[in-house]
Amino acid sequence: MDNAGFATIFREFADYLELKKDNPFKIRAYRRAADIFEDLNRNVAELALDGELKNIQGIGTAIEEKAREIASSGKLGALEDLKLQYPPGVMEMTRIPGVGLKTASRVFHELGIAGIDQLEAAAEDGRLEALPGMGKKTAENILKGITRLRMENTKRIPLVLADRLSKNLMDFLRSHMEICAIAAVGSLRRRKETCGDLDILVSTEDPSPISGLMAKWNKFSNMISSGEDRIIFTTTDDIEVDVIITAPEKFPFDLFVTTGSKSHYTALESIACELGYRLRNNSFTSESGKPVEIIDEADIYKALKMEYIPPELREMTGEIEAALKGSLPKLLISRDIRGDLHMHTNWSDGTSSIESMVYAAKNLGYEYIAITDHSESLKIAKGLSKAELSRQMEVLERLRTELDGIQVLSGIELEILKDGSLDYDDSILSSLDLIIASVHSAFGQPKDVMTARIVKAIRSGRVDIIAHPTGRVLGRRFGYDVDLDVVIKEAAKHNVALEINSYPERMDLDSTWARKAAESGVYIAINSDAHNVEELKFISYGLDVARRAWLEQADVINTWPISKFQAWLSRRRIRA
Repeated sequence: MDNAGFATIFREFADYLELKKDNPFKIRAYRRAADIFEDLNRNVAELALDGELKNIQGIGTAIEEKAREIASSGKLGALEDLKLQYPPGVMEMTRIPGVGLKTASRVFHELGIAGIDQLEAAAEDGRLEALPGMGKKTAENILKGITRLRMENTKRIPLVLADRLSKNLMDFLRSHMEICAIAAVGSLRRRKETCGDLDILVSTEDPSPISGLMAKWNKFSNMISSGEDRIIFTTTDDIEVDVIITAPEKFPFDLFVTTGSKSHYTALESIACELGYRLRNNSFTSESGKPVEIIDEADIYKALKMEYIPPELREMTGEIEAALKGSLPKLLISRDIRGDLHMHTNWSDGTSSIESMVYAAKNLGYEYIAITDHSESLKIAKGLSKAELSRQMEVLERLRTELDGIQVLSGIELEILKDGSLDYDDSILSSLDLIIASVHSAFGQPKDVMTARIVKAIRSGRVDIIAHPTGRVLGRRFGYDVDLDVVIKEAAKHNVALEINSYPERMDLDSTWARKAAESGVYIAINSDAHNVEELKFISYGLDVARRAWLEQADVINTWPISKFQAWLSRRRIRA
């Protein structure tokens, strides 16, 4: 089994432990192990069998023993035992927006509900709202979530899951056959927030083994069709995978064909025709039929007299007109990010210490970071009391005297309360370097009330950034009902930034709204919302959103040098 396979099993194990209401620290440890396995350059199976896995930071003896069992047998007995305790419909309920593992576990253990239809009936007949802490509003929201789930025509998966699955498959193919080139294409290469299916392009001299190999992949379920140049099948999670097979010399052209949206490609066909070319799905030729020499994708755009269009922009949202004029944006890359302004430590609901987060951020090359644990009202996340926040600021001040090469800002993720007021008073807020405000409660408020709530925070003169502005969780929750046009207008007026939250289950704002915000004069912050040192790497998903949103360095406050960023922060003190 490859490393991605180990990660998948450990994540699933953690989910079932959460259903069981097991120790939360144990659950976090297994999820952290899954992340570590994915990033290892060495084979997990070999390390486990050799007894070397526990030497890796974050991996203990218990995890190594389970990894050794998986390496030996291909499965984890403890996970198989847990699966027997829960009907498949229990985990299926977590697909409903607003229903997480905790809710699914509770309704199963307390009401015996084991599926979406049963949950719907309990919400309708009053059993659900009778549970302490649930109430009528929760039952109504679950019914709305079920309706919205059923309205979805296709099952879309979050980008992070598509990444894991495609990496697993590509690693599997590379390890079992000779491959010249391989790439994820379609919406996955365009880095859309969700994917309806997976498209994988494979270049090989001998494609004959691929069809037989698919049935041996641990995620394979059912073959839909199998041909010389295309294999379509479903995974054990009922996700459709399309493996496109091409010759090595055709790989650059087929990479181009299989990446862009249909409307993008159709527009390029018309431009090619105007220039005397014939652009088809299987060829690019002159009018006389002579093939155009293609070494890479850029050659195609060059022949069409336009700039190379990055994959993320190939959505027919103005990229072709801009490319013809030579005015495409200079999209952000990872080294443009100078700091991370939203992260949590073990002072609130994170699992890593302040010191660990700071040193990890320094190792990433960041020039500055902000520690932003939760504020007092968010009890479920161990929000900081005023006294705890004061002590944390003392720790940060000590760190500043010990560290060179990175500046550590004091901050808070401040609760926007139900009426739009803020969790701490001005005497506390004025002492902090950075204030991020967010909504974590009363998601069911009407649209006008929720909008007014966030606008009140923006107008307070105390807030620097509005975090995850819609509150969505991909695959779980659609987010609260808010008028983002109004929020953007007010953010521009009061010089408050909006966040692209990079946490892969959020990616909030999405690319459409982030672009609209930037075009309206609103600054953007791209933050990881990390809860441990490993999650700092999630910033890459925010970069995906930013690139799809056409953002440049001028639009994003944490690409600025610290002097410029601190000058922007000072506007809050000037207003005070």
